[in-house]
Amino acid sequence: MSDELLRNMVLLSVVIELIMIGVIIYFQIKVYKLKCKIYFIKRDRERCNELLFTAKDGYICFVYPDQKVKDPQKTTLEKCSRRLAVMLGLKNGTASSFEDIADSFYKEDARILKKYVAMLKQEGHAFEDVLTLKGRHRHVCVYGSRVQSRDNNLYCDIVWFRDISDEAQRMADLENDKEAVLSSLKQFENMVDGLNYPLWLRDENLNIIAVNKKYVEYSGLAGKNEVVAQNAELGNGKGENVAREAAKEAQKTKKMQKTAYSTVHNGKIYNFEVQENPYFVGDILDKIGTVGYLNDITELEKAKRNFKINQNNHLDILSALGTAIAIYDNKTKLFFFNASFKNLWNLDAAFLETAPTYLQFLETVRDNKMLPPVPDFKLYKDDEQSVFDNLLEPKEDLLHLSDGRTVRRLRAPHPNGVIFAYEDVSDRLATMRRLNELTAMQQNILDNLTDSVVIFGANRRLKFYNKAYMKLWVVDVHKMQDEPKLEQIMEYQKLFFSNIDDWATFKESMSNNITNGRKFSLSRDDDVKIEVSPQVFYDGSIMITYSIAPHQPKKKG
Repeated sequence: MSDELLRNMVLLSVVIELIMIGVIIYFQIKVYKLKCKIYFIKRDRERCNELLFTAKDGYICFVYPDQKVKDPQKTTLEKCSRRLAVMLGLKNGTASSFEDIADSFYKEDARILKKYVAMLKQEGHAFEDVLTLKGRHRHVCVYGSRVQSRDNNLYCDIVWFRDISDEAQRMADLENDKEAVLSSLKQFENMVDGLNYPLWLRDENLNIIAVNKKYVEYSGLAGKNEVVAQNAELGNGKGENVAREAAKEAQKTKKMQKTAYSTVHNGKIYNFEVQENPYFVGDILDKIGTVGYLNDITELEKAKRNFKINQNNHLDILSALGTAIAIYDNKTKLFFFNASFKNLWNLDAAFLETAPTYLQFLETVRDNKMLPPVPDFKLYKDDEQSVFDNLLEPKEDLLHLSDGRTVRRLRAPHPNGVIFAYEDVSDRLATMRRLNELTAMQQNILDNLTDSVVIFGANRRLKFYNKAYMKLWVVDVHKMQDEPKLEQIMEYQKLFFSNIDDWATFKESMSNNITNGRKFSLSRDDDVKIEVSPQVFYDGSIMITYSIAPHQPKKKG
């Protein structure tokens, strides 16, 4: 073998060896890349699994064999997530089957779930429903869908489970709140519709957005929606939107506005008052709407006119009275006085025509030395002034003036303020004093009589009695203070006649004798004989004298 051949053979072996080394390196690199690819595929799969495991919803996945290749997986695999196992309390954990999952629900819900899953697996129909867990009454939202590739290679069917018990409770609470709000709104609407005057609500553009039933009647339209759609205003028959003008002013001034107008309806004149009250739309200070109402004041205006007429008539009558009358308004200014008032207090007419206040009247009367003497005039004025705030019913008192006169004063509430009535009762009081003195004298005379005496008025009530009567009949003085009738006085005497069988007849006989002025005698249980001498006077009053008969021992006191 020549050297050249040998060299060629060596060179060929080197080339072959280099080729083999290159092929080995190539395959090693390719294997390395495949390992890396497989690593990243496994990592992505693990990430996907962990993402699914950490999902808020639990799931069960039905994994099918791959249709594009000869897949060693021959049957459908069921994979239960950890979240679902915990959510449903599955004993077998992630190894639980779909049957285990279905058994966690009530029988009817389990049947529905199985039907949904069968339709998903057979036809790929997605579904969503809310089922209830058995025994715990917790609500679970179940929804299923199919997962497949772009080329329609079927990967799996997955059913998700989400515990919505808290959300369901919140939804139920919201529904209850909604029903309560709707009920309140209905009540409010009924209340507003029950008002007997039109009521409306305007937005920030002063367009009508809500009305009540009465407004619809006044508008003549079919219903509330039509009123709002047409923004129908209630006019005064002259083409003037009185209410809208009042609303503009209320919106501008942010204050309630009132205006009145008259209109003719069915041949009659009606008086109305429109009121517009501003409010902030949605609590936004730069957006102001109004709430308005229309009040029929026809009868009120008629009553005012009648009141004015009656008031004038009333004042005319007061002017003619001899009693001094003065009326002060709510600002304590003199509103009315008659001539008797002027004369009683000796006041100048020019002063009274200036409508002085009540305090000015007091100061003027004090300067004229006619006011009752008081130690603290300022305190007296404050007390007198308080009547304008505190007087709820008529109040009467006596004023003892510095000039010796006594004036009876009556203060009473009046539509304009307070009415004062003054009457000089000096003569009347003097007469009463003289009468009291005469009465006391008469009583003294009676008390000094030996015989017992009682005197009854024309109404048959006791007017006088003396000490001798009290001693003779042993009567409690308290029983005599209420002016008992003649019959009651006889009842007080009954305890001395226990031997009388028919007291009613006996009492009637005594009453007839007394009424007709016939004398008669009485025999008491204590053997005291009494002569009764009644005397009937011309005015119907009766005086009865009880005298102990002669030769009878007087009862010891």
